[in-house]
Amino acid sequence: MRALWQRVSPTIAALATAPGLGAVSIIRLSGPEALAVVGRVFQPAQAGPWRPRTMRLGRIMAPGGRLLDEALAVWFPGPRSFTGEDCCEIQGHGGPVVSALALKAVLEAGAALAEPGEFTRRAFHLGRLDLSQAEAVAELVAARSEAEAWLAARQLAGGLSAQIAPIRQALFSALAELTAELDFGDDLAPQDMDDWRARLRADGLLPLEKLLADGRSGRPFREGLRLALAGAPNVGKSSLFNALIGADRALVSPVPGTTRDYITAEAVWAGLAVELCDTAGLSPAPVDDLDARGQERSQRQLAQADLALWVRDCAAEAQGVADFEPPSLPPGRTLTVWNKIDLAGPPESGGEALAVSARTGQGLPELKAAILKLATGRENPAPPEVAPNLRHQAALARTAQYLRAVLAASEAGHPPDIWALELKEALQALDIICGQTTPDDILKEIFSRFCLGK
Repeated sequence: MRALWQRVSPTIAALATAPGLGAVSIIRLSGPEALAVVGRVFQPAQAGPWRPRTMRLGRIMAPGGRLLDEALAVWFPGPRSFTGEDCCEIQGHGGPVVSALALKAVLEAGAALAEPGEFTRRAFHLGRLDLSQAEAVAELVAARSEAEAWLAARQLAGGLSAQIAPIRQALFSALAELTAELDFGDDLAPQDMDDWRARLRADGLLPLEKLLADGRSGRPFREGLRLALAGAPNVGKSSLFNALIGADRALVSPVPGTTRDYITAEAVWAGLAVELCDTAGLSPAPVDDLDARGQERSQRQLAQADLALWVRDCAAEAQGVADFEPPSLPPGRTLTVWNKIDLAGPPESGGEALAVSARTGQGLPELKAAILKLATGRENPAPPEVAPNLRHQAALARTAQYLRAVLAASEAGHPPDIWALELKEALQALDIICGQTTPDDILKEIFSRFCLGK
């Protein structure tokens, strides 16, 4: 496999560090001619053969012998490299101009510019990573919080693959038993059939359902949480928004209707990324066309949010100013918050609503804790060991659906060849996660999300 891949794949190169000013820029190469290409642009300070995984000091030279930079270079012979191919890295001084000139010299020396995600895709094709691990590379790079980074690192280390492997083995063993029965024509005794179904449930269906549950509960940790603040004009939504993000982001004024459009900002609470959205005030009747458009946008943000805070005004309630009934808020995903308790206490009829003061900070820790508990379903928010992403969850759900069909068909007395077909479909659905049977268009979509140099 490795020899075939090397014959058909060119040697690729790309910047592995972010463009812009920096202390170091790294050019990564992978392919059968990686070391030869580096040899055309890099002059070692001392003569001698290249030694694997050993840094060499030297100079980067442009075609024609013009000096570009002093740098370090290192060679990683395959298969003990990131991609499984021969790889090299040139580490020069950071900066957009010198980095671009060095990369240009490498390309002119015979390398092709890598496509986004091409290094990781080669690692997948050569068996260095399975597909779930390859996805974790991009997720780790894009992580915005400690929880996202932790989950991606677990997946990159093979955490999801390790949980899927025994499920796959259970399905394969069940199919092998069924195939033997079909081949030799011996009917399983009722007790043996009960045992077969029990093993398929315990070792196949139940672990699948647990992974699906972990995917649902882990979604806020993996993807972050989107929180929208809504309420009538002048209830203190923008003040509460600023207090929750810890910055003076939204304009605050005693004049009603200050916020005419939504504003977003990000924060990290207990290691979990939270995107907050401050929306325009809602009322039963918009005062003008601009107000109507602002309220329409507010409603869209509420519909797209994972959770909503319906903010009410303690001071206005104490003065007898009636609040209107909330509009259509996310069912089961809304917290009512009484603001301005520094001016007036929450009403006795406030029920289980939380009470805060955006001005003094009173009640904010309790509010954040309530938000995280509602989002994660946990008293002390902590991510699960693994959290399958939406692609993984779709494959797991299909696998579970096929297994339920197998169990139902066997209990109903349908012919065993029907069960065997359903079991094969279940295995194919499961294999999509780690890449054993993933179509090329899905692979292309996954790796297109990567940055250059990964």
